[in-house]
Amino acid sequence: MRHANERAALAIVLTVLALALTACTASPGASAPGGTQAAETTSPAGAESMPPGADDRHLCGQVSALEGIRYRSGWEHDQGLIDDVEYASRVAAIEDGWKTMVVGGTEVSPAIKDAQRALSSGGTGYANTEFQRAVGEVATACDDAGSLISVSALPGQGG
Repeated sequence: MRHANERAALAIVLTVLALALTACTASPGASAPGGTQAAETTSPAGAESMPPGADDRHLCGQVSALEGIRYRSGWEHDQGLIDDVEYASRVAAIEDGWKTMVVGGTEVSPAIKDAQRALSSGGTGYANTEFQRAVGEVATACDDAGSLISVSALPGQGG
């Protein structure tokens, strides 16, 4: 029962992450279905204090979240804590997060764009050495920008 509750909680977290990343890609004033111009929406309270686009900390934080989920999910799958279907679902969500990340024009943007290109040629798996190299370059770019990539471990992973 404990594993079922943990899986349900993780599914909720992944869903919220996917929705948040999807919401970040919406463009105001985009065409509505049928080719008409969509109405501008009022910004939520506090939105004026948010930066107009992605910044290094935001991007590096997204990478930390995605890489942490990827690392923990691989370990859980290897330990038999999640099955192949659950693992494939997480991988798909992680890849969607990478693909839809709003990159902007920051110091780390070129490295993230390189990782996105590498992802399209073979996914996020460790067998895609081009993606692994590119993620290493993202980590270096984030470090240079003063925003470290951080991946936390689950209990039992030595963390």
